[in-house]
Amino acid sequence: MASLLGQLPVWIAVTVATWVICWALVGPQSCQDLDVCDKQMKVYPTHLHVVSSTALVAMSGHEVCGLIATYMGARQTQELIPHLQSRCLPSFLLALMFGWLAVVERFFSIPEVTLAHVHSSGDGLTVLGRPVYTLRYIEWCINVPILFLLSGHCSLGRPLKEISRPLMVTNVYIILSWMATVTEYGLLKWILIIIAFNMYGWASMDMIAWSRDFERTAPWDLPSRRIRPWLSNGLIIHFQLFGAVYMASSVGAIGAETEQLGYYLTTFGAKIAYCATFVFIRADEYHKTLTDVLRKVSVSNVGMVSILRGSFDILLPCVLDSAGRCKLPSTYSGDMLKLEKMLGPDCRVAGANLRDLLAEPSDKAEFSSYLRNVVRQADCPQAFSEATLTTSGLWSCGAGVMPPIAQVLHSKMTGSAASKTRLHATLHLSVVPRSAVSYGKERHLVAAIQFVEEPDKDAEAAKEIELGGFESFKAAERQTSAGSTTITDGQSGIVANLADLNKLGASCLLGSAEETEEGSACGHSQSDRTLSHLGAFVQGFDELGQLGAFDARVCGLWEGTTSEELGGYLQRIEFSNDCIHAKISIMEQTLEATFRMNCSLEPKQLDIEVLPSGANLAPPPIPYIFKFDPDGSLHLCGPADNRLRRPTSFKGAGLCIMQKAGAQSVKSPVHAPPAPKKVHSGPLEPEPEFSRNVTEDVRQEMPTVYIKESKTIGPWQNPALAASMALAITSTFIAARKSL
Repeated sequence: MASLLGQLPVWIAVTVATWVICWALVGPQSCQDLDVCDKQMKVYPTHLHVVSSTALVAMSGHEVCGLIATYMGARQTQELIPHLQSRCLPSFLLALMFGWLAVVERFFSIPEVTLAHVHSSGDGLTVLGRPVYTLRYIEWCINVPILFLLSGHCSLGRPLKEISRPLMVTNVYIILSWMATVTEYGLLKWILIIIAFNMYGWASMDMIAWSRDFERTAPWDLPSRRIRPWLSNGLIIHFQLFGAVYMASSVGAIGAETEQLGYYLTTFGAKIAYCATFVFIRADEYHKTLTDVLRKVSVSNVGMVSILRGSFDILLPCVLDSAGRCKLPSTYSGDMLKLEKMLGPDCRVAGANLRDLLAEPSDKAEFSSYLRNVVRQADCPQAFSEATLTTSGLWSCGAGVMPPIAQVLHSKMTGSAASKTRLHATLHLSVVPRSAVSYGKERHLVAAIQFVEEPDKDAEAAKEIELGGFESFKAAERQTSAGSTTITDGQSGIVANLADLNKLGASCLLGSAEETEEGSACGHSQSDRTLSHLGAFVQGFDELGQLGAFDARVCGLWEGTTSEELGGYLQRIEFSNDCIHAKISIMEQTLEATFRMNCSLEPKQLDIEVLPSGANLAPPPIPYIFKFDPDGSLHLCGPADNRLRRPTSFKGAGLCIMQKAGAQSVKSPVHAPPAPKKVHSGPLEPEPEFSRNVTEDVRQEMPTVYIKESKTIGPWQNPALAASMALAITSTFIAARKSL
């Protein structure tokens, strides 16, 4: 649209300038001033123009309504399909063309106000005093450019630069042909006619080139591909008909009334043909786009069902009624027969409530919470608000609005009554999106069931069985909205953290921000901070089992004296067994901190970050390198100045050799930290949210004692004091030594 507005002033300027020059050169005489000409105008039948003007008003109104509907629909559709071409321009041009032609036809029906001039008879071939309908030529100068835009730009997709030259040439020879009819010089009349027909041939060659380029470059599956070139070729034929009527009138073969009737039929017929053709093209484009999207989505659905069938044993459709019952179909299918066979002959599956197939009351209560959460998550408006869809049916969305990770529910199902067995099952519910047909009615879901072996009761790690990247739903745990990357509200659903996409092998979707060498080495990047902070780090080595990424020997209480350059003070660092928290004691002050390490590099790297209190900003983490001597001592080397650069060797003022205070802590395996005991007054409904800071797996591994202690740290309300204590190892004593 911007390029069209840029070309429009040039077209108007050329057309108006040509009209002014030709008008000034010939000085035409008005037809109303000559009695003979005025009488011929009044005897011309006007009822055809009354009918055509009425029909054109209706057609223009139809296009205006279509334009409004297209614009309103395109605004909503382009939010989802941003690459969909706008369909507003053809409707606007057709409405403008029909509206202007209706005005012209209305003027033709009133001879007293029709703009007409006296036809010249300088060559003696025409009758003296016949009228020349100048308004017809003015109508051509406005509607012909619209036809060029419809045929060349909207239909064939040619750029406006290719359309500008034949458009302006056509307007110029239209004005020259009018000038030839009103000039008093016979020689000038035929010179202008010859020039006009040569310009018509020049413009026609450009229009033929449009079709040739279109045939070479247009996709074979383009809607109405064979019809589109005929809009341009048909326009050439349309001008040939005008030329034939014009030449017959110029040589006196037909009178003014027949000439006007010929122009009327040709003009009105061409406009109707263009309207019908664009109705067909737009309908074909709409159905082609819809078919492509549905085909892509259908293929995607088949792929998703294949993935579910590869992960689960049974897939069943079910309906959620107004009473909250997830009812299975009343007719049997292959999977329903399979489920009934596994549950035993005493259990009837057809038409049953899926909740009633569960064994324990606690499983039924968790299933009800899980079902409400799944529906709430599907109805969350933020779930796919920023997702986009191309015309080829490809979904995409930013890292901050990733679709939620599917959750599963671990429960037990009722087995045979004779054996009184309980089948351990993993359930997953997927809500079918609403449509105009199903809106406001019962919700349709897909239930996926996988039967698993009974877990080993002696193995703590097998307490819950994870299923291929699906996240376990826990109805007894409330989640917080801290660290949310999207706007949350009370209607949002609970989903997993984006860091858990690593389980599915989709870590590339979490962002492609480049990391510095130092940030990558310590296992801490911008994406980690955005996703789960330290939880992402723990989850990384805990679930993926990164060998050598963490050294469990560091856990415990360590004591050591710093170098004399830093003041020679005693420092105590206690690294917690949860592999996250630490306590630093210096000069009778104790600071809470977090730590992270990367043992895959040499020398091994350790970052310690002091936790702020209140609303104070966190100081930057202090980078260290460390190693263990054969005697069991910990060599911890940090930066020697306030620039906080990580050392590369174990020497210098930042080196501190620390010994372990054996009775203060007990080693425990890093990959199996003791699970905290949870005390709940009853099953809690999970707090609805769309993004959370840490996943359940990481939250289980974090002892509650540190959460409580982090909330009770209150003495350090002074930001200056907190910052100075955080950097006490480095900057404080260097400044003191320099002052001496």
